[in-house]
Amino acid sequence: MVNIYMYQAIVIDDEKWVVKSLIATIKNQDYFEITTEFYDGLSGLEYIRIHQPALAFVDVRLPGMGGLEILQAAHAEGLSTLFIMISGHAEFAYAQKAMFHNAIGYCLKPFSRSELMDSMQKAYQLLQEQEQKAENQEASLEEQPNIFHPQHLVSSHKSVQMMIDYTEKHYQEDISIQNLAEYCSINPNYASQIFRQETGGTFVSYLTSLRIEHAAWLLAHSDQTVFAIATQVGYSDYFYFAKVFKKVKGCTPTAYRKDSEEHV
Repeated sequence: MVNIYMYQAIVIDDEKWVVKSLIATIKNQDYFEITTEFYDGLSGLEYIRIHQPALAFVDVRLPGMGGLEILQAAHAEGLSTLFIMISGHAEFAYAQKAMFHNAIGYCLKPFSRSELMDSMQKAYQLLQEQEQKAENQEASLEEQPNIFHPQHLVSSHKSVQMMIDYTEKHYQEDISIQNLAEYCSINPNYASQIFRQETGGTFVSYLTSLRIEHAAWLLAHSDQTVFAIATQVGYSDYFYFAKVFKKVKGCTPTAYRKDSEEHV
């Protein structure tokens, strides 16, 4: 049974003895619980995409897809999972590439408990900081008077309404149709299908509209910087936020704010 006070971690390594050695090396610590094991890269990446565990220990060399490819894909897709790379080779080039794609540790086999613990403590601290930041942002939103709320969608389909309600509450977070499907205990493909049928649009388009409408309200009614607003509504990449905002609203965030001020 998983300890609810520990973060979820997974291991992706094609050698079972390595997985057992890793689990044995990090036992009796209070940071992470290894809940799942994968022996090829593609299966591990697919699990990360759907469930986004807090931490993944990933071997550099794997069948199907290597550890660095997994790391690159996760980085490009903005997945929240943290990575500790593991390898039997002390090759600087591998470590350099791993750190470039935001790996927080590079540990060699056979495992050193102190080395693993250092990387795990770093991961734990990062997760704690992220949670605190999210709590502060949520508190900041609750303190704002008369905050804009986009038109509330209503569906007669129970699962779709659950997805709508969850999205309106968590739109600032990294959420996907896979997250909603898991929340509603249904298949992701089915979740996507019924959401489109009930609302007339995709989940991604709804989430984007929700975020941009909140951003537009904040641009018109607050003194926060555009960068801060982008982060607050769920965009970690300012330039991508500006591009999406212009596509939806027909102008840049800065121009939208200026126009709002002129019409006050």
